Amino acid sequence: MGQILSNLLQIFYTKKLDIVVIGLENSGKTTLLSVLAHGQAVETVPTIGLNVKVFKKGKVNMKCWDIGGQEQYRSEWSRYTKGCDVVLYVVDAAAPQKLPTAKKELHKLLDDGSIGATPLLVLANKIDLPEHVGESELIEKLQLNYVLETPWMVLPISALQCTNMDQVVEWLTAQGK
Repeated sequence: MGQILSNLLQIFYTKKLDIVVIGLENSGKTTLLSVLAHGQAVETVPTIGLNVKVFKKGKVNMKCWDIGGQEQYRSEWSRYTKGCDVVLYVVDAAAPQKLPTAKKELHKLLDDGSIGATPLLVLANKIDLPEHVGESELIEKLQLNYVLETPWMVLPISALQCTNMDQVVEWLTAQGK
């Protein structure tokens, strides 16, 4: 009887989290979701349109919308960021030449209100590669210090090497409602 009651209580205390994962092409969004969902990276191909992954971490059911980062899909980002619980913005920290475009696309969403007060986790991916930008340089290049309405945090990661994935999961589970 105790196990049945425990299972029923777990159903009622399970949180849910709708996550939108965006970023420029080849930033590592699909690899990140593979690691979050399965605990390891798998070989991926560029996302055409979008992928949806559903998985559970702790007591949080997560539904993740992985949206392609190619230029033709970026106009769709705002459709998905409105109404989601959190936004993960993945940046290729080993490609500093892409940071101006990453900044432009992020600020487009911030300026049009698509993100609003939704928590934003900026993931500086590919820190396992040489010559990657550090956290403070990324904050400066993306002009995150000017972002006041949206609560944001930067976390350096390597999705491929599973570096700092525990911190990503901690942050996500803390956002569950």
